[in-house]
Amino acid sequence: MMKTSLNVAILCSASLLALSACKSLPGGDNSALEAAEAAAPAFDGTALATVVDGRSDEEKARDEWRNPGETLAFFGVTPDMTVVETLPGGGWYSRILVPYLDDAGEYAAANYSVEMFEKVLPNPSEETMNRIRGWAAGFPDQAAMWGATGDVTAFHFGEMPDEMKEKADAVLMIRALHNFNRAGGDYGAVALAETYAMLKPGGVLGVVQHRANPDAEGADADGSLGYMSEEAVVAMVEAAGFVLEEKSDINANPADNPASGEFVWRLPPSFAMGDQNRDAFAAIGETDRMTMRFRKPAE
Repeated sequence: MMKTSLNVAILCSASLLALSACKSLPGGDNSALEAAEAAAPAFDGTALATVVDGRSDEEKARDEWRNPGETLAFFGVTPDMTVVETLPGGGWYSRILVPYLDDAGEYAAANYSVEMFEKVLPNPSEETMNRIRGWAAGFPDQAAMWGATGDVTAFHFGEMPDEMKEKADAVLMIRALHNFNRAGGDYGAVALAETYAMLKPGGVLGVVQHRANPDAEGADADGSLGYMSEEAVVAMVEAAGFVLEEKSDINANPADNPASGEFVWRLPPSFAMGDQNRDAFAAIGETDRMTMRFRKPAE
């Protein structure tokens, strides 16, 4: 069923889950996470619902699979936060975050390095690479078209500005982690180290990632085909110093059951295989996705 409006009660319930999750961590001293919980701002579900519901029908057509209101509520994103969006791409989430944060908060964007784009894009043209090289300089103008009235910071991983250190309340990596593994090297480690550095103590890293089948191995689970195992995601993020706080099935899709060798982009909205099996792929919908909230421990 296509969603045309958001239930504010659902958003507020999700935020309460987000704030209570600190107390449920197994074993050890949870005092740092409990301190972060106590400092977390109150969640305003009405403000988020207004922005999400105010988008065009074309933008809202993906809400059935992406659940942006519930997802941002689960991450505890409030309108007075400084939020960094990783890989803004065409701006699907940016069109929500920019106006939502514009009055009281701050929006920033972080993109893959130019070198990494060269590795993950299939035979990119020089025109494409020139656009990527100029992305950081041009993105603030794009954000202004989405409702930003103040300055917007945009940068490539590996080039984080000094002023971003311990500035962010939340960093969002939505369908972005797999490309670090596809590129190889230390791109993922560098990006996660910079993410840790830009977050305030107690800050949140919100992850949405295409989820591999539980028994998937190798390329079917390491990001090469877009899918990653939950174990791989948790290991990758925890290696950077983050603590897994809570998982959610907000963006789960049990109809997505890829056979070995099938890649993420066969499904909508990409339909990378053209008309081949298009009706069957459309019936599946977008990928099955894990949604996880990690936290930088309070110091």
